[in-house]
Amino acid sequence: MSRRGWFSGDKWFKQGVALAKQGRLEEARDAYLRAAESDSVNAQYNLALIYIDLGDRDNAILWFRRAAAAGDAGAMHSLALHLADGGRKAAGEALHWYSEASVRGHAPSQYNLALHYQATGELPLAERHFEQAAKQGHLDAKVSLAGLWLGRGRKRESEEILRRAAAKKHPGALDFMGKLAQERGDTEQAAGFYARSHAAGFSGAAVNLGLLYEEQQRVTEAEEWLRKAADAGNAGGMYALGRLLVGLDRSDEALVWFRKAAALGYENARHAVRVITAREKK
Repeated sequence: MSRRGWFSGDKWFKQGVALAKQGRLEEARDAYLRAAESDSVNAQYNLALIYIDLGDRDNAILWFRRAAAAGDAGAMHSLALHLADGGRKAAGEALHWYSEASVRGHAPSQYNLALHYQATGELPLAERHFEQAAKQGHLDAKVSLAGLWLGRGRKRESEEILRRAAAKKHPGALDFMGKLAQERGDTEQAAGFYARSHAAGFSGAAVNLGLLYEEQQRVTEAEEWLRKAADAGNAGGMYALGRLLVGLDRSDEALVWFRKAAALGYENARHAVRVITAREKK
């Protein structure tokens, strides 16, 4: 590329940045496009982001792919994110790009790759990638790594990580701290951690708090917290609320929640629907 072409691309890139900051997205798109066609990788990446904002996913993927092919780890990660929900073939390609970005030290890709390996039961690989991301300060990776270590008996190290993350109001860490407190029999502290986790945005903590109250036969509070989780779309919360309602002889209402959880793929809820509907037919 000539120096003239490079400066031309740089000029258009800077103009694109200025226009994007002003919210003039169509004009920013046009400026970034000129720079992107001059092989500016930053412009290609920013152009893809503009296309996302404009609702043009296909062109966004096109330009993320161009920047990724040029070696940009952020573009690789963004491309993977947008491919991940596109069916089996696209998901396979997403995994490839997460791997490529991970090799280049991109912590969010290392974390997402670890989540994939955790979901497929490949725990040594999950641990390796969680640890790589955690070493770069990725807080979600630290908490996930601590969760793995808890299952392997590395309790002291795990608790230290979780305590620090909980101090930063990490919802997952707060939930883990609640479970640890509950295991120790300190239900008051557990309830406090669960409530803080829920306040920080983790609906699963409302399930755990509701179940804790159910164990203590504090039914009104149990229903209140399980309903919070269910209303937030948590399938486990829907199922647990349904179970509680069955015990309160409110099977009609329970069936509504079981069906909602079943529609989200919760297998125990599907079984509960079959049991209740079969009973009603008798």
